[in-house]
Formats: sequence, structure tokens, C-alpha cells
Amino acid sequence: MHCLIVDDDPLICDLLSHFCTKVEFISGTTVTGSGFESINLLGQNAFDIVLLDYDLPDITGKEILKLIDSGTAVIMVTAHRDFASESYEYPQIVDYLVKPVEFSRFYQGIQKARNYLTRQEPDNLMFVKDGTRLIRIDLDKVLFIRSAGNYAELHFSDRKVLTLMTLKELEQKLPGFFQRVHRSCIVNVRMIESIANGELTINQQEVSISSSYEKELMKKISLLS
Repeated sequence: MHCLIVDDDPLICDLLSHFCTKVEFISGTTVTGSGFESINLLGQNAFDIVLLDYDLPDITGKEILKLIDSGTAVIMVTAHRDFASESYEYPQIVDYLVKPVEFSRFYQGIQKARNYLTRQEPDNLMFVKDGTRLIRIDLDKVLFIRSAGNYAELHFSDRKVLTLMTLKELEQKLPGFFQRVHRSCIVNVRMIESIANGELTINQQEVSISSSYEKELMKKISLLS
């Protein structure tokens, strides 16, 4: 998950950035002290969590809130206790942290944000573990998945993601448009370009089809046609 920190106090930004490094599923942070810059950043990037100060010098956090959709979890971080009751008018606000912030209270808020995002995720999104990070995967863009020992390689048109999961574990979590075609390969049926002579083509790459999985593959193609 990627986090945007918006606060005009450099010490608070440093503290929150440090806290973020202690949370395993936060993969990166972006920091700004400008409300207007945060609006530009939100328009150009996909952030999962926003840690937002209410009192900014150029624009209030309340105004920024109106521009953040419900697919992003917002944690207010401010000294203004009087905004706490009003904050519940905004569904994307998952918690309200009053400065100074301690790590234990920060972590509670981040967990609330994670739970909120998990409930929001549609079927075509999932998280996989890459080392110490959790990476959000858009399953619509996965071409195929290959076994690599105790790992699995998720192949995209422009990259690969290696995760410490077996094909069997992934297969149980994947939506219906994925199909195992070989003991070491699962494909996104929607990405298949052609099938001929016991092989299929995805993104100009050939993948062998095992005879034991061919019938199920053709059935899946028929259902998705």
C-alpha cells in the first residue's frame, strides 16, 4: 500500500514517515507540506491511504477531503479536536488522530485503513506478499502465473512479480477467469490470443496445455464467451 502524508509541520512528516516504515504492508510514502500540491499528487497517483492534516497554510484539509474518493482511506492527523464529530460525515475517513501521535495509536489507525480498503476491494484486486511488502495486484492485467519452486511468478505485459505463494494457494484465491492449464501454470483466460496444437498464446508468448486440463480450459472459454 502507498501512503500520502499531508502536513505542513516537517517534524510531524518525519515522525509519520518513520512510523510508516515500521508497518509491513506499507510499501512506500510520499510527503508534502502543501495542500495544493497534495491535490495534484492525488490527481496523478493512486494512493491507498492519506494521512491528512486539517490545518494547512494554503487550503484546509476539509476542502481536500471533498476531492478524495471513497476508494482511498483517510486518517485525519490534527490538533483540532472539534473536527472529530464533523469528520464522520466523510465515509472515507477511517480514523482521527490527535497530535502528538504515538505509534500504538497510529498503528490502530493504519489497521482500520487496511480493513476499510479490504472491504472496498473488488474481485479483480488482491494483495500478494513480495518479501516484506504487500503488493496490490490488478488481476485483470495478469497474463499468466508460473510456478517457481515455493514461489509463483505473476507475469504482466511489462513486468513480473514474485510472491512466496504456491500455485495451489493462489488458485484458491483467484476469480473464475483464471484456469490452470498445466501443473506449473495458470492463465488469465481473457488474455488468450489463440489456441492450437496443445498450446495457447498470450502476449506473443506460448504456454503448453496439459491434456488433463484441456477439457476444463475449453469449458471455461465457453462460459466466458
